[in-house]
Amino acid sequence: MLPHSVRVAHAASPQVRWTRLIKSRQTQVISTRSHLHPRIITRFITTDDPASDASQRKEPSSHSDTFTVRQRKSGTWLPKWMTLTMSKDQSDNTFSFQPSPTAKSDTDGSADSSEKTVEQLLSPQTALAVFLPKGFPESVTPNYWPYAKWQFVHNVTGSVSAVISTQSLLFAMGLGAGSIPMAAALNWIIKDGLGQLGGVVYASFVSDKFDSEPKRFRFQATVAMQGANVLELLTPLWPGSFLLIASVSNIGKNMAWLASSATRAQMNKTFALRDNLGDITGKSGSQTTAAGLVGTGLGVVIAAMMNHVSADPTVLPLVPMCLTFLPFSIFNIYSNYRSSHYVTTPSLNVPRAETVFHGVLKDLQTSTKDKEVTLKSQLERIVPTPKEIAHDEVFVTSFRSPFNIGIDIEPAISRFSSQGAGAANLERALRQGDFVQKERYYIMVDDSVGAHSQRTSSGTGSRLCKGKVVIWFDKTATSQDVVQGFYHACATRQLLSSTTLSLQPLDAVRSAHSLTLETVPRLVEVMESKGWDTESLFLTDGDRDRIHVA
Repeated sequence: MLPHSVRVAHAASPQVRWTRLIKSRQTQVISTRSHLHPRIITRFITTDDPASDASQRKEPSSHSDTFTVRQRKSGTWLPKWMTLTMSKDQSDNTFSFQPSPTAKSDTDGSADSSEKTVEQLLSPQTALAVFLPKGFPESVTPNYWPYAKWQFVHNVTGSVSAVISTQSLLFAMGLGAGSIPMAAALNWIIKDGLGQLGGVVYASFVSDKFDSEPKRFRFQATVAMQGANVLELLTPLWPGSFLLIASVSNIGKNMAWLASSATRAQMNKTFALRDNLGDITGKSGSQTTAAGLVGTGLGVVIAAMMNHVSADPTVLPLVPMCLTFLPFSIFNIYSNYRSSHYVTTPSLNVPRAETVFHGVLKDLQTSTKDKEVTLKSQLERIVPTPKEIAHDEVFVTSFRSPFNIGIDIEPAISRFSSQGAGAANLERALRQGDFVQKERYYIMVDDSVGAHSQRTSSGTGSRLCKGKVVIWFDKTATSQDVVQGFYHACATRQLLSSTTLSLQPLDAVRSAHSLTLETVPRLVEVMESKGWDTESLFLTDGDRDRIHVA
């Protein structure tokens, strides 16, 4: 409990003023510097020294005679505040604290709209408090709350659709010539066993793409899950093929469960601000469990209603189930799509790197040289943040490169060693004959595929583009080398597809290398300052296909 009366003492420095709270033998000092955040209260314990106090006393300062102190209430981690107003008594130069009936705005008068929103939605008395990370909302990014809302809707609708499809599957089992015990045994051996095996095989093929493109594979997992539910829903139409349909459906479900759990970890990582990934993951599991309970209960009620409707002999049994299942299934996919838009991935994969580098190269190529504009300031204007890229990131359909010439990353060298011109180009690339200096990567322009037509990046027409750029990385290449090599390859593609330049492949590689050496150090610095992770890269298929030139 704070004392009701205090004595004011001013420090020698005019810029720092300390207010001493004297009570009995101890003095509590609260910093009253006006620039401090109103939530922060710093306390010091000192002994009462009247002589020292008298020596430091000066005339009262000209700052405000009344100010407000806010502190988070004890035991409350949601934004609920205890507010006190400290008023100055001019007669004896003392202050008194009184509980403030005022509001939830800061001392500067500006209200925190985000806190108001959360306080309106949540309170310590609500059950939602146990489903949010400790320190919410300060401990997570602003995108966490809308993501969690859409994810909850996604899990509820998914549970409802699963209950309806499972009911249909059990109904089909009862139509299978009466051999339910044998069907149950085969269901365990084939449906569950093969389903889990299919999930393992799927994970081995996808590998680190779960980390590279979490939104894409999470969306695919949702579509696969709903496709499996549709198969289960339609099983009564072919009761004789129950085991086959159920097994295929369970393989799809296991693939979806595995992809969903694998991508969830990478997504949760993007929301952590206080190294609290474990807390966010745990609360995500709690939210999923709660949503599953709500969805299962709702699904049971809906299934019971559908049974009552299906009992009517004039109604086909599957029609009510399908009509009920369809909106939940569609909304399940839609809520997944909406929640994924709030996920910002700062790592670089091929689509994100091409999007960033194409914008940089296009601007550097078209802009005029201005001595007053430095390269760093120009890059700071051009380079987008991960959040800006995430807003327009394509994860439902396949990615379409903004470059008119393709790229082949670390293909098998044997493809080019047996060709005449290809072998000569490969030999020159491995010797780095077109580089300004030695690097830990190798670039070659492959024109063996011949001329082919591609639409320009603006989508307004087509032009002839020949070949593609091939790049290999050395076994000793670092993350910096990978970023530089990929940028060099993109610059080569940009120069070769330019309508204003007519460069030969070898000249394009050399010119692009000079541009790369000039740009990349500053580019990496600017990208890191904007939140990009230039160390965790997904531009290659690991280290498996790297080469070593002796």
